[in-house]
Amino acid sequence: MTATTATAKSPAARRRIPPRPLVLGLPLFVMVLSGTWLAAQTVGREGFFMIPGDAKAGMKTFFDKGCIRCHAVMGEGGNTAPDLARAPAGHLTAAELVAAMWNHAPQMWERMQQEKADPPVFAASEMANLFAFLYSVRSMDEPGNAERGRQLLYEKRCLECHTVAGQGVTGAPDLRRWASYRNPVSWIQAMWNHAPAMQVLMEARGLPWPEFRGTDVGDLIAYIRTLAPNPRRHVYLQPSNPEVGRSLFRAKGCATCHRVRGGAVRGELSLGTRSLPRTLGQLAASMWNHSPTMWASMQAQEIPRPQFSNKEMADLISYLFAERYFEVDGSPVRGGRVFEVKGCSYCHVPGSQGPILAAWAGRVSPIALATAMWNHGPVMLERMREQQMPWPMFRPGEMVDLMEFLNRGARAVSAKGSRP
Repeated sequence: MTATTATAKSPAARRRIPPRPLVLGLPLFVMVLSGTWLAAQTVGREGFFMIPGDAKAGMKTFFDKGCIRCHAVMGEGGNTAPDLARAPAGHLTAAELVAAMWNHAPQMWERMQQEKADPPVFAASEMANLFAFLYSVRSMDEPGNAERGRQLLYEKRCLECHTVAGQGVTGAPDLRRWASYRNPVSWIQAMWNHAPAMQVLMEARGLPWPEFRGTDVGDLIAYIRTLAPNPRRHVYLQPSNPEVGRSLFRAKGCATCHRVRGGAVRGELSLGTRSLPRTLGQLAASMWNHSPTMWASMQAQEIPRPQFSNKEMADLISYLFAERYFEVDGSPVRGGRVFEVKGCSYCHVPGSQGPILAAWAGRVSPIALATAMWNHGPVMLERMREQQMPWPMFRPGEMVDLMEFLNRGARAVSAKGSRP
């Protein structure tokens, strides 16, 4: 899609916001490199959805466009706007990221006006990279609290089976061996593969199955790493393939009980948009907490419990997170009402002063919409204020409905008529 680009007013006194001389910390840089498994291409609507853009390039865009001056990421950056790794809370699909950007755009443009700076202009590829970066960092956990991780080893009674730096009881591996795992995906893989043996040992010793909440897994990882800060061998996350992950989801038997899109099967947990944990550490905790229940279900159905290599687990998780990026159940009927109620039909139908959105039929995507909105938005906001029209705000679900309506094309949009 060719996005409509506004021609911003550019007096000599106005300037572009240069990136702040700030470098994100090494832990975040490593996470962004790890997060490049989110990069892929979008295919047909009936096909497999993967995330467009490159997270590493998106981090550069975040700097180059001046986003870092106001916004922080995991505590590093500006402090006059929300930290984009933390806010809004909870999981956001691509359409919801567009809605959040739309809702806050007037405040961002006003802030730039106060600083006498022009809003940056984005190419569609730059917006795709930026979205990939934001989605990847929102999927990562903040650095854990090593001291709290040490306390958890005692609270969860880990040392009644494991040893750590000479402390604890023998019977299970020394947890220092896991210090070489430099990313949460490797921990998820190791925890899943070792869970059955641990469950047998814990039952034999009369120990309850520990459950992890919140930042527990990140805190444990942080503490274990302090015990061997420079291990001889590092286990880094390899580039992964969401399409391979989709095949693994079936081949490993996950699809027997779980669905990614739609409701759950046989009473098991759905892994769809709303139920999958937002961060990798939370996913590790969830898989661990449910391991005994899942294993019992597999035994009842005579399904062998699968084992995963590091690469296979990365592929599987990249598939689950890539699917979650998209929301495919938009309603064109609801979207038509959104088009009317939000005032879109005042300017974007034949005979009006704005671009005719019917021409976008079949090509509306979160990236294209975000690019057009941001580049054209300042002019649109000025015209709306001249006509004393309020800036429309989008609630959850409304943006994907609007996109579905616009994708239906000229007939759907033109049917809304024109405004005087």
